[in-house]
Amino acid sequence: MTGFVLTALLLALIAALFVALPLLRRRPGAPPAVIAAAVSVLALIAASALLYRLIGSHSWTGVAGADDAAGSIGQLARHLEAQPEDQAGWLSLGAAYGGIGEYALALRAYERANRLAPGGDATALAGMGEALLLSGDSARAQQAADFIEHALQLDQHSPKALFYGAIIAYRQGHLDVARARFTAMLALSPPEHVRAALQKEIDDIDARQHPAVDAATAIQLHLTLAAKLAGKVPANASLFVFVRSPDGGPPLAARRVDPTLPQDLQLSAADSMVAGRSLSAGQSVSVIARISASGSPLTRSGDLYGQIDYVAGKSGPRTLEIDRLSP
Repeated sequence: MTGFVLTALLLALIAALFVALPLLRRRPGAPPAVIAAAVSVLALIAASALLYRLIGSHSWTGVAGADDAAGSIGQLARHLEAQPEDQAGWLSLGAAYGGIGEYALALRAYERANRLAPGGDATALAGMGEALLLSGDSARAQQAADFIEHALQLDQHSPKALFYGAIIAYRQGHLDVARARFTAMLALSPPEHVRAALQKEIDDIDARQHPAVDAATAIQLHLTLAAKLAGKVPANASLFVFVRSPDGGPPLAARRVDPTLPQDLQLSAADSMVAGRSLSAGQSVSVIARISASGSPLTRSGDLYGQIDYVAGKSGPRTLEIDRLSP
């Protein structure tokens, strides 16, 4: 059963890429789509589980099959009362609860499975992370990410951990990590049309990391962090770089990038956020780099930032030091 479940899970997850990842693509300032993406993923996984129940055959040790989810879960629960050390049974119960949206119960089942495995179990940890993410409990989002990372430490080929780990990395601006995890999913030999979807996401990340630059409006930056703020960078921070007009209004250009510093970065009219509003050659602008703990492009107290003036296409390479703290 384990092999089938893992294969079915992989197919469900990579199919979810078609829906989830386009929803996750957003520019700074746009409303987040992570909830919509998560719901889409859940719907696809749940549909796959229902289809398997309708046309497949499966059994747990000593447990007969059932025609409906409640009956199946009930019989499995009774089996586990008699054999509470059945780690595979707890994994199955966690997957079953997750398939019907009972994330709190799924979490408890996965936690039990994880405790039964010396050193932890990758499948259980990935399930724990998934249950927390899909429950919508934002207060435990970091804990969910930690479970996913631990799962990948135990099994770097876990499809569920790779999938959610890639999404988390993408949302946090860690594009190199997201790219590596999507690439690892390619190595799991998915069907050709799914390979094409994964490759499209990898190509999108490549385009974001190395976008075409309009030389006439280019802004060339060397981003650094002041030594006095080195200890104030929060974990899992995001780095946003904005180009603003002295006249105000929405940014003329913006990028969300990996927060590793120092780094070189170029922006231009190609990074415009709003149609009809972009940089012009020779335009005097302000460039702001901000490290955000919340992952939001909106200014929050405690954000680290720096700012310089620049003439688009003319100032040449400039250093922008992040040297201030938002009140």
